[in-house]
Amino acid sequence: MTDEERIDHLFERGRTLFNRGEYFDAHEEWEEMWSEFNLRDRLFIQGLIQVTVSFYHLATGNLRGSRNLMKRAIDKLTVRGPSEGRWDSPQRGIDSSRFIEEIERCAGEISGIDEPADFDWNLVPQLQPAEQAEGEPL
Repeated sequence: MTDEERIDHLFERGRTLFNRGEYFDAHEEWEEMWSEFNLRDRLFIQGLIQVTVSFYHLATGNLRGSRNLMKRAIDKLTVRGPSEGRWDSPQRGIDSSRFIEEIERCAGEISGIDEPADFDWNLVPQLQPAEQAEGEPL
């Protein structure tokens, strides 16, 4: 398997696990990808890892840890990206703009709750494929 194939495999495996709500395992796949390769979108992947760990902390009752990691993730996804601080879609074949908007809503919800059990898990977005514009490769 080439490095690019391995990177794609790790990303897709993490995406599948994230979409299933298996946040710890998704984090493991993306962490391997992030730590072993010099990625062009390193900060985007790190932001995904931090979002994922934030949800893991929330699910295990650690509201403070969830808030801390979500704040750091939002910084990487909305302030430190290449396009006026944001990451344009598509990013690794996913609709990153929509995902980031939905994560910002989650961050607001996490900031406003008093107990982890108060979080509305229906707000957690799926990492959906970006819709391909006519004639535009993904």
